[in-house]
Amino acid sequence: MKVVKIGLVKKSLFVLLATLIAVTFCGCSLFGSQIKPAVYISQSEITLQVGETVKLSAVTTDENSVTWVSGSDEIATVDAEGLVTGVSVGETLLTVASSSAMASCTIKVVEKSSVGGDGSGGTGTPADPEIFTLYLDSIKMKTGETITLKAVSSLGDDIEWESSRPEVAKVDGGRVTALRAGTTEITAKTEKVSAKCSVTVTQAVIEGADKDGYALIWNDEFEGTSLDTSKWDYQIGIKDNYHGKEYGENYWGNWELQYYTQNAVSVADGSLKITATKQNMGDRSYTSGRILTRDKASWTYGYFEAKIKTPTGDGMWPAFWMLPQPSSFDNITNEYGGWAANGEIDIMEAKGRLNNKVDTTIHFGGAWPDNQYLTHETTLSSNTDQWHTYAVDWTEDYIAWYVDGRQVYKLLNNQWYSTASQSAAAPFDKPFYILLNLAVGGTYDPSAQIDPNFTSAAMYVDYVRVYEKIA
Repeated sequence: MKVVKIGLVKKSLFVLLATLIAVTFCGCSLFGSQIKPAVYISQSEITLQVGETVKLSAVTTDENSVTWVSGSDEIATVDAEGLVTGVSVGETLLTVASSSAMASCTIKVVEKSSVGGDGSGGTGTPADPEIFTLYLDSIKMKTGETITLKAVSSLGDDIEWESSRPEVAKVDGGRVTALRAGTTEITAKTEKVSAKCSVTVTQAVIEGADKDGYALIWNDEFEGTSLDTSKWDYQIGIKDNYHGKEYGENYWGNWELQYYTQNAVSVADGSLKITATKQNMGDRSYTSGRILTRDKASWTYGYFEAKIKTPTGDGMWPAFWMLPQPSSFDNITNEYGGWAANGEIDIMEAKGRLNNKVDTTIHFGGAWPDNQYLTHETTLSSNTDQWHTYAVDWTEDYIAWYVDGRQVYKLLNNQWYSTASQSAAAPFDKPFYILLNLAVGGTYDPSAQIDPNFTSAAMYVDYVRVYEKIA
């Protein structure tokens, strides 16, 4: 706890404290024990003249009512609202107490002086600096945990909350949710004062997620009953809509046959499920799902892994891939411009009719139609409708793909380029976000002929994990 004097605003108290802990991954308290009841008083020591009054404020961590008591009414009195009056020269201790805690303030009463107004011995309310009490100036959290911070203003002012890095931990009405490893500052403020709490988020330990030489920095294990929209967004329709503006060609530029819907995405039994269904929506004959971490999480370099099983059958086009994070809400591309000058990393995509084969690909070069690509086909030990892990190790110098822990393809940075940059690593030296989707039809596999008796098929994802290399 620290107490800081903030300016010359009178009779105001602001306290930031943790009052509720909800831990996702374990049943123990985040701090090892419950926070003890406490009372905070706006001044620890004041000097009054005989006949002078000053209003003190107090708040409690347990929101119990308080009682004010003077150690000597002959020296100073205090009423039920904390109004202190100097009676005679001397010193006494004023106590404010709840049913479970107390605090005190030393009251010094001096002779009345003809000099006044500045709080140094004159008449009138002392111009004591505001005392700003911060119960917690820093906390540590694990990803997935939540903690509710409480702020109290003795003036009853409205309190606003903000996180300096909402991608690390977001705050809503004081409720802080840890999203990914990193640090952020949570600020609670009124018009007059503010308090900051430094939050350090570390990755929760996931059984089986350890990787030598790497630290887990972001993940979704799909343990809930619905998609975690703090990590993912849905894409809807037949083309990209980004902050109210449509981009790209219809049918996602590939003449795909599906209309993406939110209903096609579900989470149950520890897995994400994306279901393609034969049903009319808009001008499309099929529906399916597509989700992405755009604006919520993006990375430059790292090891990206997912455990997936995908449907076989003509026309199924599942994908686990990455695109560049837009440079602003008004621009769906990044500094390098449009696709594919700004790059694309396909960690895994499959032609359903080939049953046991997947492709790993990068797209680069110039903006379409001057784009280039490099690709590799891998034959699996079993069909894609069985669980397999797909990963990419993306660095400044190379990109390497892994299937079931085995490296299957590697490219060096002298094998790709961007016409928009002279950087050797461009376009793969900017933040990219993750996508998961199950398309139907399209130009990726023009030989596919969808079975007229097709009704539905699903892609399952057990987890998605992002690691960074340990220096």
